[in-house]
Amino acid sequence: MKKKDRDKDKTPVQEPAAEQEQAPQQAQGEPVEAEAEAEGEASVAEWQAALELAVKQRDELKDSLLRAQADFQNFKRRNQTARSDGYEDGVRESIAAMLPAIDNLERALDAAEKAEGGEALAEGVRMTLNTLLEGLKRFGFEEVPALGQDFDPELHNAVMREAGEEPGKVLEVFQKGYRVKDKIIRYAMVKVSVEE
Repeated sequence: MKKKDRDKDKTPVQEPAAEQEQAPQQAQGEPVEAEAEAEGEASVAEWQAALELAVKQRDELKDSLLRAQADFQNFKRRNQTARSDGYEDGVRESIAAMLPAIDNLERALDAAEKAEGGEALAEGVRMTLNTLLEGLKRFGFEEVPALGQDFDPELHNAVMREAGEEPGKVLEVFQKGYRVKDKIIRYAMVKVSVEE
């Protein structure tokens, strides 16, 4: 009987042990699968977050690149405009510095034409003056029309007034005015007619 009791004692003890072994495996298997699924979901979520971050960084870099390109184009345009303006300003200043020489050549020409035997001198001065004026025309240099024209304060500098039949007309030019392209480098100094 003791044997039977032992067998009975062993059987119930063994069966619960087998059940206990299976139960923990199942219990452990479920969490392992859940952890794997959770890790898979976390991994996908991490990849999505990383992808969103990469897309955001790409967009920021693209915007930064476009801004840099636009800034560079603006810089080139400003630099080209500044260079062009600087060149034009230099031309105007150089020509303005030569205006006294032009005035003196014109006075010398008038004096030579009025002097007896001054035809040869007048011709030489005229040729020199014409050569100088032709050379300056390549840069857009031209005389501002004044004598007989309507007075324009943007072109003429009225220093005298005189009663005349047609008010607002330029009666006399004391000093010629000049411009280079569209900019005045010296206003014409004139006498203007006014109403009596």
